[in-house]
Amino acid sequence: MEENAQLAKIKRRLGIASTDTEEDTLLTDLIADAESYFKLLVGVSEIDSKYQFMIENVVYKLYGRKGSEGVTSETVDGYTVTYQEWDNLFKPYMKILDKDFGIDGSLRQKGKVRFL
Repeated sequence: MEENAQLAKIKRRLGIASTDTEEDTLLTDLIADAESYFKLLVGVSEIDSKYQFMIENVVYKLYGRKGSEGVTSETVDGYTVTYQEWDNLFKPYMKILDKDFGIDGSLRQKGKVRFL
């Protein structure tokens, strides 16, 4: 997906007007962070467009915790919020990622062992 189209989609979902550019730099940084983490997690250098929804959903999570990045749990007047750690941001998609990339080791390459 084109970067501008992705940014526009994320802004729409977050309720940010398309003409409001105040958060563009932050959102672009969050997109880059989510993409970098995805690439490291699954071991790819490019992200296929079919996984962009995962990137966008992680950006929504990261944006929602803006200002509370280091907090894992907080309670204010009986209202409790718990934030996911980086390791868990893609947790809802692990079955898909395991199937496609074998993160759980299920796609190990078969090879030969030679004893000399």
